Amino acid sequence: MVLAETYKETFECTFGKGLANRPTPEKVVFSVDEFGRSALLHEVEIPGIVTDTGSGRIRRDSPIKLSIAWVGQNYLYAATGRTYAGNESRIDAIDLRDQEFSIALDRRTMKAITKSSTVSAYAARDGFAKGRCKAIGTPKP
Repeated sequence: MVLAETYKETFECTFGKGLANRPTPEKVVFSVDEFGRSALLHEVEIPGIVTDTGSGRIRRDSPIKLSIAWVGQNYLYAATGRTYAGNESRIDAIDLRDQEFSIALDRRTMKAITKSSTVSAYAARDGFAKGRCKAIGTPKP
């Protein structure tokens, strides 16, 4: 017997423009499971990047703060079809397989911050953007 996972809440978040040359989400739709242990990514939009749905982990789930994170393991740069941009040396490139994306949401104000970071690049390639979220019904698969 297989039980379908149920979700306690779903959010649609939109963000302003991130830093240049830093892959930063502009829109994310995600659900949090009923136990607050995992997140399901229904939609992720990052300019210049082909994204995929998937799962993420819950970093924090309290009545006021919610924080989720995920890795761009299956993401590709639209221009090259590869996990790293073709115009950068391999040592300095952002490899999307190692790029971690996160969202920190304040449930009281519904303001959010999205971040992207990598530990493998020669120089820090962290990006961030501010935005807002709204609670929505869980999208159909």
